[in-house]
Amino acid sequence: MYRRLDRYEDESLGLPYPVVLLDGVEEEIDDETGERVGISIPHLEDLVATVAIARVLRPLQLSGAEVKFIRRVIGRSAKDFAAALHMAPETYSRWENGKQAVGEWADKQVRLAAIVVLREKVARLNADVDAVVNMQIQPSTADELPYLEIRLVHGEGLDNHDREAWDLKLAA
Repeated sequence: MYRRLDRYEDESLGLPYPVVLLDGVEEEIDDETGERVGISIPHLEDLVATVAIARVLRPLQLSGAEVKFIRRVIGRSAKDFAAALHMAPETYSRWENGKQAVGEWADKQVRLAAIVVLREKVARLNADVDAVVNMQIQPSTADELPYLEIRLVHGEGLDNHDREAWDLKLAA
């Protein structure tokens, strides 16, 4: 038996915090025991692209783990991504490993790369590149983690999608 969950906190995406998935995750229940057998998350590739874009649109400074997540979603190796950003691979490695903070200029470059590469995979994306360029990056602390809610929506109003898709709208 399958049951769609109203809310599911996913901690398996590679971010240092859970992402809340609304109206999209199904759990499989054993008919005999009533216990959860497994979880099914539809359109996983689109979900991770949506989560990456949702994160880059939040003006909180990116952590190394978030930069690594974004790089992986974009589909680049660390060496290639460092080269694309015109930086030394050693510096990039220090970011991903949390040994060096990502500066504001580099933070914005990572955000812009994510938007350019992933925009076709995200339903209802209305990301204004100028808004990212002009974004005032807020310093982050270990106590202040982004809160991301992503909802699975169906059919109506999905640009270039004729099925269900993960919605970029974020919780306040």
